[in-house]
Parts: sequence; C-alpha cells; structure tokens
Amino acid sequence: MKIMPATLLALLLALLLAQPAHTHSLARLDAANGFRGLPFGAPLTEALHLQLLRDKGDEKVYERLDEQLQVGGFTAARIHYKFFRGQFAAVTIIVKGAAETRKVRPALEALYGPGRIEDFSCKWQGALVALSYASLSDEQTIMAMSSRLLAAQMQQANAPSNTTKLKTKQK
Repeated sequence: MKIMPATLLALLLALLLAQPAHTHSLARLDAANGFRGLPFGAPLTEALHLQLLRDKGDEKVYERLDEQLQVGGFTAARIHYKFFRGQFAAVTIIVKGAAETRKVRPALEALYGPGRIEDFSCKWQGALVALSYASLSDEQTIMAMSSRLLAAQMQQANAPSNTTKLKTKQK
C-alpha cells in the first residue's frame, strides 16, 4: 500500500494536533494536585473533620464526617483520604451501582482526555499526579488519585529491606 504525500502530511498534522490536547488534559490533572481544595502534601489537621478508618503506622486512611458524595457528574458511595507520615497522599473514590458506575469513565475522559487502558483499568499519569480507574464489574468502580512523589515514598517504605542483598555460600 502506497501512501500519498498529501495523505501522509494530513496524518502527521492530525497526530501533532491531537497530542497537545492530551498533554493539556494531563496538565489539568497536575494543576489540581489534590482533591476538593486539599492539596497533596497538606498536613493532617483536625479542621478536616476526619474519622480514622485504618491505621498502618505511617499510612492512615480516613473518611470525612461531613463528606459530600457528589463528584462531578456521579455520586460516590465512599471517599477515603490516605495520609502518609502526616501528609495527604491519595484519595480513593468508590462508586457503586450500575447507573453511577457508567458515568465515571466518561466524566474522567472529559476532564483528562483518554487514559491508558490496561485490562479492566484506565490510567492517567501527569508529572505530579497519577489517576487510575478500575471497574471489576458493572456494579462497582474504584478511582484512586495520588501524589506521584508520596506514592513513590510509600512504595519505598513498604518494600522489603532485604530484597537487594544476595546471599552467597561460603566454602
């Protein structure tokens, strides 16, 4: 199949024009750099009206006592705030019910452009913020938005400390 120069030029132009739109959408994700006015890295304070759900030492998961469950064009069942070493690191939004779960991905794509699809999930990766969407069934969707820096610190803190050492047998 031979591609005509004009057709090739049109395809290249279309690709070039499409790229900034996606980059701009990811810039929007990074610009938020948090959730509902709470920036990633913000300290844990009583003013947030949080109730502790899980305590894993450096990692603590909370729910807001006065949470508004309406998020964009859908309603969440629960919203969890994760703090790592006292800093806001991630938010997890759980959406239940077929009617609500169908609204999630289109809402995210409208804000951040098309994500990278992997099996049953879709991911957006900005320079500062990562967002993932996973739907195991038509009845439940889970979204997680996190600070890439704090997520890396959590991963490093949770990594086994002896995985880099090789054991050698002495004779």
